[in-house]
Amino acid sequence: MPEYHVGQDYSGTLKSDLFFEFVVPEDSDLAHLVYPKQEGWEYISKRSPTELELAEEDTKAWLEVGILKQKLNRNKNCNTDPSHVTEVYFTELVLELFNSDEDEVILSEFNLTRPWFEMPGDEQATLVTKAFADRVRQSGLRGATFLPAKLNNSEQPANRKIPPLFAFQFQGKKCLRPFKVQGAENACPFCGRKPLICQECDFSYSTCPQCDQSAWTPLNKHGGPKDKSLIISPPEQREILVMEGKRWDGSDFVFANGIEFVNPGIISKRALDWLLSIHAAPFCARSLKFCTDGMSDQQRQQLEEIQKPIHS
Repeated sequence: MPEYHVGQDYSGTLKSDLFFEFVVPEDSDLAHLVYPKQEGWEYISKRSPTELELAEEDTKAWLEVGILKQKLNRNKNCNTDPSHVTEVYFTELVLELFNSDEDEVILSEFNLTRPWFEMPGDEQATLVTKAFADRVRQSGLRGATFLPAKLNNSEQPANRKIPPLFAFQFQGKKCLRPFKVQGAENACPFCGRKPLICQECDFSYSTCPQCDQSAWTPLNKHGGPKDKSLIISPPEQREILVMEGKRWDGSDFVFANGIEFVNPGIISKRALDWLLSIHAAPFCARSLKFCTDGMSDQQRQQLEEIQKPIHS
C-alpha cells in the first residue's frame, strides 16, 4: 500500500518554463514571504511606491475596493458528469470604494478587490484599467477577457476621478491534470460514492456530497488502520501543477482555479515576458509542468508560437 492515496501525477513527458501560475498578491509588500523563491516563485513584480512609502507620504493611496454585487456564470463542460463546474466567471460586478475622501487614489496594472465583512461573498476580482485592457487586446496574446465593472461612487467627492475598471478574466480552457488516487478506489471510503476526483475535468470532492464525510486527510492527522479516510500527500509533493497539453486550446491566459481562490489562472511564457517588459505590477509567477504527450500537430505548432516573444 502506498504511503499516500491522493497526490499529483508527475508521469509522462513533462516540460518546465512554458507556462506559469499567475497570482496577484493581496499584499504586494509581503509577496516575497507568501510566495517565496524556495517554493519555485521566480518572478515577483512589486508595486511602487510601497504601502510603507505611501503611509509616510499620507496623500496618496492604492485603490481599495470590495465587491458589493456580483453575478456568476458557472460553466459545466464535463463530458463525464454534466453537474461538474469546470469554470467560474463574473458576468456582473458592482464595486464599493473603501478609500477615504481625503485619499488621492492611484492604481497599478493589477488591483485586487478585498473581502469586507459587509460584502456578500469571498470571491475576488483582479481589476485593470481600460488602457491596460487595450494593451492586452492589441498585443496578440490570447485567452483574456475584460468585464466592465461598475463603481458605486454616489457618495464620493466630486473631484475624484477614477478611470473605468474591468475584471481581468482568464478564459483559456481549463486543462490541469487531476490528482491521482492510488492504492485505493477513486471513491468515498465511507459510502462508496464515486468518483471523488473526476479524471475528465479535475472536479473533486474533499467532502463527500452523499455522506458528508471528509474523504481524505493528511498523514499526521490520520487515525491509523481503523480510520477509513484516504491519506493525501503533503503540499510540497503536489503544489507544482501539471497542464495536459493534449487538452490545451492555444491560449496564453488559461483558467485554473478562478475567482473563488486568489489564483486567477495560468499564463504562457510569452505572456509573462510581455508583462515583465511593460513593468506590470504586482504579480507573482511560478513555473508549472506541461505534458506534451498526445498533443496534435496543431497544438505543437501553437506551443512553438507561444515560446516566441511579442513586442510590447
